[in-house]
Amino acid sequence: MHPSDTVQPILLRVDKEDPAAHRDAVAAAALACVLAYARRESDEAWEDWVHGRFTKTVRRAGPKPFAKLSPGAQSGTVVIGKAEAAAFEPQRYEDMPRALRSLQVSGTQLPAGDPMPASQANPLIVLNEDLAMSTGKAAAQAAHALLAWYLDLAPEQASAFAADPGAAVTEVPAERFRELASMSGAGPLIVDAGLTEIDPGSATAFVAPPGLSLPQG
Repeated sequence: MHPSDTVQPILLRVDKEDPAAHRDAVAAAALACVLAYARRESDEAWEDWVHGRFTKTVRRAGPKPFAKLSPGAQSGTVVIGKAEAAAFEPQRYEDMPRALRSLQVSGTQLPAGDPMPASQANPLIVLNEDLAMSTGKAAAQAAHALLAWYLDLAPEQASAFAADPGAAVTEVPAERFRELASMSGAGPLIVDAGLTEIDPGSATAFVAPPGLSLPQG
């Protein structure tokens, strides 16, 4: 992997009065990450980052800051259920707008809730339930998994996905997670560097093989 000193900011709208479901927020963040890349106008900001570690920073914003910042996001606003997310192009921490840089990163946790029903047509991101990742951490790992999956698509498949995007998230115990990850057609397995929350080398997420149906509730 090539080194990169840039990070992709992903913004999650967090409404304390009417919070989104955890898995919807994770899916929205992952989808925003990929759409920001798919809708890029040049490769300049992305080239080193996409060949590196896909480093992301998931930041939470109340409704007013989200409304102010999200129009500048390359992804547009991604809505899944009550969840809203927006993702920007990779940039250095010191180059982030102050309003974005000042938003909280750690401790983002939304209630389990009832996620939106998953469509068989959309990729299903599988998370390792035993790691008990926060919403923010899970969002970053799901985004990594969905982008790795997207980068493996043929050009026509990638274009079709960007034109009609969607994603869902499920969480399964570690034993089942390992079993599914080894199936033919599963997306790249994401192994975390362990900088926050979980131990280095922890397998966190992947996109399920096409057609695999798992309970969403």
